Amino acid sequence: MEKKGFHIAHEASLVVSDEYTGLHGRDEYNAAVAHVCDLIRASYSLFMNGSFAPSLFLSITIFEEIAKIKAGHMRAWGDEREKVKRGKDPLFHHAKKHEISVDPIYLIGDRIAKSIGAERAKEIFEGYESGKYSSLREESLYFARTNKGLQIPANSVDLRLAAEHLLIAIEIYCDEFWGMTAEASEICDTTDELYLEVEAALKGS
Repeated sequence: MEKKGFHIAHEASLVVSDEYTGLHGRDEYNAAVAHVCDLIRASYSLFMNGSFAPSLFLSITIFEEIAKIKAGHMRAWGDEREKVKRGKDPLFHHAKKHEISVDPIYLIGDRIAKSIGAERAKEIFEGYESGKYSSLREESLYFARTNKGLQIPANSVDLRLAAEHLLIAIEIYCDEFWGMTAEASEICDTTDELYLEVEAALKGS
């Protein structure tokens, strides 16, 4: 049976590596959640300034950091966990982190569907579940020169793609962390205005 994101998340929660031992206490958890909010704000700023490719890259980075908190924060809890090297740690594999965070379960709500369309939302989530969309991470940051010519991220990443990813990143972030702690809930609430502005830019494009 093909592994789903929640299977990978469970596996990631059962191991520990020297590079990520989990989050040790409430303060560290809140700090990690606040860090992801900083990334959201940075992606938003780049988006509003028309820097769509780096905004997209940061949105994908947000997916990855969400996965690290979601699947790995409990590593510091008391249970004995298998120690693995970095290369065997699912939370150091980009595609696996995408599968963990961009989980179709978040499509149960209707905010994303109303913002970008139900079919488009399903397409993006399935793209990350299959690994097809994980290539966007490098394509949004690095130029390439192949037999097909020179590929520059700014020429291939448009407003729509960047907006879709940032909206999804904010939605997943709020769904995952709102209600976990009082501090996390307050931080999540600060992203509502950003979501509305990005949504308006998308619908006005």
